[in-house]
Amino acid sequence: MSALPTPAPFALALLSLDGVGRVTAHRLLERFASPEAVRAAPREQVLLRLKGVAHAAQIVDAVCAPAFDDALDQAAAQVEALAGRRIAVLAPGDDRWPSGLDALDRADRPAVLYAFGDLAALRWPSLSVLASAPLAAPPFEAAQAVARGVLERGRGLVVGAAHGVDLALQKLSLGAGVPAVAVVGAGLARIDRSMRPGATALTKGGGLMVSPFPMAHGPFDHDDRERAMVQAALGRAVLAVTPPAGSHEARAAAWAADAERPLFLVPPAPADAPWAEAARPADDAGAVAETVA
Repeated sequence: MSALPTPAPFALALLSLDGVGRVTAHRLLERFASPEAVRAAPREQVLLRLKGVAHAAQIVDAVCAPAFDDALDQAAAQVEALAGRRIAVLAPGDDRWPSGLDALDRADRPAVLYAFGDLAALRWPSLSVLASAPLAAPPFEAAQAVARGVLERGRGLVVGAAHGVDLALQKLSLGAGVPAVAVVGAGLARIDRSMRPGATALTKGGGLMVSPFPMAHGPFDHDDRERAMVQAALGRAVLAVTPPAGSHEARAAAWAADAERPLFLVPPAPADAPWAEAARPADDAGAVAETVA
């Protein structure tokens, strides 16, 4: 088995094991950079990292077994094949991994991120815009006004990949010549057909499409929460646009407040939302842009 240039094959091979989800994968990846590191460590030390995980001993046995090398080779082949399609597979420990994701709880943090486009967009100082369709005209216009002010000052946007405000903000980014990141709520191979021309324009303009889901995954409604959390975590600041009570956008805004990420609001906020006290009004695009620097 040849040396692996990135941690992605190890992460993918871990996720292929029975009983291993993102939480368990992260607990191993945070301490061990490779299966060789797992195998070289005292077994008790590895099991300590998996304390409380069901079937922890079987998982450690599986990583140490020769058959895991086959899973690793298959994962490496998958990463190589995707690279041939200009899709990068990122995992924790990769120097291209966006550090903003590390602020998420393990249950919300992807163990793998798929990306199509220019990875430099992940390093661009950006504002995450959380807005769900349909939006009434006033908040729709307010969100675009803030975005224009941010883009005029050379900051980028992290948006979703749906019709409505997401597509409008992608177009504003293209017009400003500033790379945008669009987070897809399904695998990259499952982008809605009607959104594909916009996705092509975005990536040709230096932007990036990313997804925390395997290529052919979804779309499923229950995955939209993860999309919103990833979207919020990728920006240096967050703008919540009239998030409905109980929405994924409201939950992501609450996370941003708890994580002490700069948070702005196009009102109204949900009634009795405790995070709203931490949000500043998004009535000064210059002030919003300054927090993104």
